[in-house]
Amino acid sequence: MIRLEKVNKYFNRHKANQIHVIDNTSLELPESGIVTLLGASGSGKTTLLNAIGGLDRVNSGSIFVDGQRITRRRSGKIDTIRNANIGYIFQTFNLMDDQTVFDNVAVALRMVGIRNREVIRKRVHYCLEAVGIYAQRNKNAGALSGGQRQRVAIARAIVKNPKIIIADEPTGNLDSSNTLDIMNLIKKLSGDRLVLLVTHEENIAEFYSDRIIRIRDGRVISDEKNERKSTLDYQLENRIYLKDMPVQDHLNSRGLSVDVYADRPVQSAIKLAVRGGNLFIDTGGQFSVIDETSDMELIDDHYSAIDQSVFESSAFDYSACLPENFRARYRSVYTPLNCIGKGFASIRKFRTLKKLLLIGFVIAAIFAFYAVSHIVGILDVQRGDFMKTDEHYVTVANPGKSAALAKKAAATKGAAYVIPGASTVTFTVPMDDYYQTASLNGQLQGSMVSQEFLDKDRLYAGEMPEKSHQIVVDKMVLKSFFAQKTGSAIGLTKYRQFLGRRVTLPGLKAYTVVGISDCGSPSIFVRKSQFTDILAAASSEAAQENYDGDLRSGGDLSETGTDESGTQVRNYDLAKGSLKIKSGHKPEKNYEVIVNSSHSEEDKMKIGKTITPKMNGRKLTVVGYYTSAKEGEDAYYVTKNTVALDNIHRQKKLSVYSEDPETLVENLAAKGLTGTVNFNREREAYVKSVHDALKTSLIMSGVILLISLIEIYLMLRSSFLSRIREVGTLRAIGLKKRDIYRKFAGEIIAITVITATAGIGVMYYMMYHLVSFSAYYKSLYTVSPVTAGITFLLILVFNLLAGLLPVAMVMRKTPAQILARSDI
Repeated sequence: MIRLEKVNKYFNRHKANQIHVIDNTSLELPESGIVTLLGASGSGKTTLLNAIGGLDRVNSGSIFVDGQRITRRRSGKIDTIRNANIGYIFQTFNLMDDQTVFDNVAVALRMVGIRNREVIRKRVHYCLEAVGIYAQRNKNAGALSGGQRQRVAIARAIVKNPKIIIADEPTGNLDSSNTLDIMNLIKKLSGDRLVLLVTHEENIAEFYSDRIIRIRDGRVISDEKNERKSTLDYQLENRIYLKDMPVQDHLNSRGLSVDVYADRPVQSAIKLAVRGGNLFIDTGGQFSVIDETSDMELIDDHYSAIDQSVFESSAFDYSACLPENFRARYRSVYTPLNCIGKGFASIRKFRTLKKLLLIGFVIAAIFAFYAVSHIVGILDVQRGDFMKTDEHYVTVANPGKSAALAKKAAATKGAAYVIPGASTVTFTVPMDDYYQTASLNGQLQGSMVSQEFLDKDRLYAGEMPEKSHQIVVDKMVLKSFFAQKTGSAIGLTKYRQFLGRRVTLPGLKAYTVVGISDCGSPSIFVRKSQFTDILAAASSEAAQENYDGDLRSGGDLSETGTDESGTQVRNYDLAKGSLKIKSGHKPEKNYEVIVNSSHSEEDKMKIGKTITPKMNGRKLTVVGYYTSAKEGEDAYYVTKNTVALDNIHRQKKLSVYSEDPETLVENLAAKGLTGTVNFNREREAYVKSVHDALKTSLIMSGVILLISLIEIYLMLRSSFLSRIREVGTLRAIGLKKRDIYRKFAGEIIAITVITATAGIGVMYYMMYHLVSFSAYYKSLYTVSPVTAGITFLLILVFNLLAGLLPVAMVMRKTPAQILARSDI
């Protein structure tokens, strides 16, 4: 059954304190009976037993169990062999104290492939009855006495019908009464099974053993068949044999009979009092009083040695309640699915203090979500974060403010049209829906695009523009408007609410929003013929001379469309229906101007005179006077081309629209013009502007995330190390390493689901409202289900790595090494 060939094992090998704990040992053990390894403490008998049982490694030699070698093999293979063939009884019981007696025994059945609940129930009950612990089956193992706990350990060892039972000083922690009970049980089990017993009590070995192997300093010094004693002289500490007491006396007075027994002559005054059914004893402090509630037993007889009848009266049926033709084969107790369910069950059993520690995981998850959302928010550059102009625009430098250069750019292959300066314009949104908000205005800022490039398929809502002052606004423009929160004053918070709403520019007829596009650009689609007037009107409010493509930087105009007194210069075509020429003629050429007839008597305003306002760097020449139906009208009116030339003069850059901006840049370069794609430039400018903030934020978020993860690691490590004994027990009784990993992985997943979900949920709620309140925070933090999912996965992966790392460190140890230490 078991064979050892020249087995050697060392402690501290090749060191000054080397110990040769198994010294060239060769043995062959039978298939049944009790074989006892007998020796003093430190002789090496337990180490040899652990090596035979597959609980520890040897340095050389071979060990065979049921014909299979268990030395120099993978731990998984060793576990398979020993789990199918060997049952273990330990000196320290090695039970899982937080589980019931039934569950402690049933786990051994599940490991050998039995899954039928009824078979498990019957077999476990049979074994518990056999060892006399059936009545305690539903109690937690931690609530039992030492003798009861060892009975549970024996039931666990025999329940799977092993061929070999290994018992390492099974009575070492028991009193004399329990010692005999346990040894009688073990002897009963050895009828047709091999029991390999370790003890240092020679009288116990000689009474119960069939063969005794004596060990000293790691060497077998004798190996003999035991000529078993017929009796065992083993006086139990809790029994007093009255007839063997040297002092005996009897007192009888008035119906009260008292028998006195003592181990020596006694001289003492003892008072007895009986009242109300109670006996009161006063020894004057000379003796301790022990009553019948103690475990002491008074036997009215002489002591007699124990004979073999105590264990020969009955036998144990190893195959009872097991399936027919049952053969033990290892099967995982923890599957990928049930390990998570068992993980949740384990958490429910956590003590209150340990449950409170889970708050730390929740806090770590809160900080982890904050850090991840911040990192993602900064790294995830969205189009809306940086786009200020339509993605089809190319900016061309025009430092000389040359109209000829503008014509040259417009004539380049791939150029659709040219806009002086930036294509951006800011419309005013009147909020006069209510009396209380009549003076409130919002701003709608976007990039002008000709309506001819609007595809009907890109409409999100509304219709295509048909009239001159109808426009289409992109969702990205409206999204920026909503971020300002101005519209919330009148409930203007949804895209479709903009349909039919008026927007204005100074001096121009109001525009009506008839459609909303979804082009992914901050575009406002207007008629190309209106570009000149819109740019002129916009320049009266916003300076753009030094515009660099980034509206946030602003800029100042060197000149504006007003004179020193603030009088506006306008396109005559816009107002000719409301004006009447009183004298002279309307402006027909560039730089010709008509003024209000109220100035006709002024010498500086005489027809033919040049006046102060300049357009395109040139003074205007008065060619006529007008009257207007509008009261207070005092604008200067020039030709549309004059306004267009002035627009060019006031800008150092041009915006050129192209459906293929990259190719246009190449074509411009071929003509000696420098162009940059607005989309690329704006993105680079945005990234550059947030570069410093990005570095600082990433460091801060990284530190927060690292601290959170370190906290998680320390808590998981602490939790695991407090359960080393449990791990050692499971490994010792045959549970494979992969199942240990699954067990703790299930618990880690369950902890992560509970704590990370709570922490992420709390922070998600808080940050969602924060970013909804401020566009600034929205650009810094990304709060979305995707971010929450990334955070959860990050925490889960880290928890698994951090939680299973100490498991992996311990799994490098043999079961014997794990059980031997509690501070790994």
